[in-house]
Amino acid sequence: MSKVSLKQINKSFGKEPAVCQLNLDVKDGEFLVLLGPSGCGKSTTLNMIAGLEKQDSGSIYIDDVMVDHIAPNKRNIAMVFQSISLYPHLSVRENIAFPLKLEKVNADLIEEKVKEVSSLLKIGELLKRKPYELSGGQRQRVALGRAVVRNPKVFLFDEPLSSLDAKLKNEMRSEIKKLQKKLDATFIYVTHDQIEAMTLADKIVVMEKGEIQQIGTPNEIYKDPKNLMIASFLGNPSMNLVELEKIDNKKEGKFHAFGDNFKISFFESLNISEEFRKRIKYIGIRPEKMFVSDKLPTNEYFISEGTVSLIEPVGSDSYIDVQLNSNSESDVNINVKIRVVPDLKINISDKVFV
Repeated sequence: MSKVSLKQINKSFGKEPAVCQLNLDVKDGEFLVLLGPSGCGKSTTLNMIAGLEKQDSGSIYIDDVMVDHIAPNKRNIAMVFQSISLYPHLSVRENIAFPLKLEKVNADLIEEKVKEVSSLLKIGELLKRKPYELSGGQRQRVALGRAVVRNPKVFLFDEPLSSLDAKLKNEMRSEIKKLQKKLDATFIYVTHDQIEAMTLADKIVVMEKGEIQQIGTPNEIYKDPKNLMIASFLGNPSMNLVELEKIDNKKEGKFHAFGDNFKISFFESLNISEEFRKRIKYIGIRPEKMFVSDKLPTNEYFISEGTVSLIEPVGSDSYIDVQLNSNSESDVNINVKIRVVPDLKINISDKVFV
């Protein structure tokens, strides 16, 4: 196990900043995921840890040893890429053993380690095959085996599952999580897929435009996103974000909030202070925290009326889109997505309370 620290890291490509003032600590045995949209700097950060890219300023430490001037092959890290780069002319056994042969490890020890790793990854029966004889998931296991056999200090993953189909992705996510727990190793994993991040990570680092937006456990970031970017990025479907213009004074036990040609009502049980009401710009609600009814409810935090515009069954749940009622003839439509039980008797064009 090893810890990794990045101190005041900056990196630009020409005039374009890729990573800005990045500070990050990864604990021993932690599964840390760098999450963000394309171009946010997550892969650049991973490449700098690996030594494949040189930072413009700042320092990188592995186990308190500065590695800024240490060559990639001397940093004792293993990297698994998006493209599964196996040697096509070598068998699975030879592919896994290749890093050890480069280090001139004793042949008997190589054989012992290959057997150990192939058993761990459940690919023992594949050792004589060539890469072209393997499925995508099997090839990814071999790539993992080639990384594990070296017993590195840190494992780095750059979107390793993006080329796999949905079923294989789910299987390999489970395999990678189990592998990390068995090895009790430090994993740093890059992805733009928030489902991967939520299911794999002990800690998520959300990045945008080269800067860290939030660091926390999956549960912390999901429940308490720190800004609009995170709120809209994390979650599938993403959080409903409704922009408000003002919230007026309490009337009949409710506060009335006005947006772009719609109105919603907060019950006083939400206990919003007057100072806070003046500052509110958006309301964010997860689809699973919203409910629909054909009758006016009396005990929820807020209410709006709307019309069902779309129904999406996804098996154990369904999602419906509701267009909130407009107070004018404006063309602006405010839509929210709501999770409902699949057998809910509801149809497109039904009028509902949200």
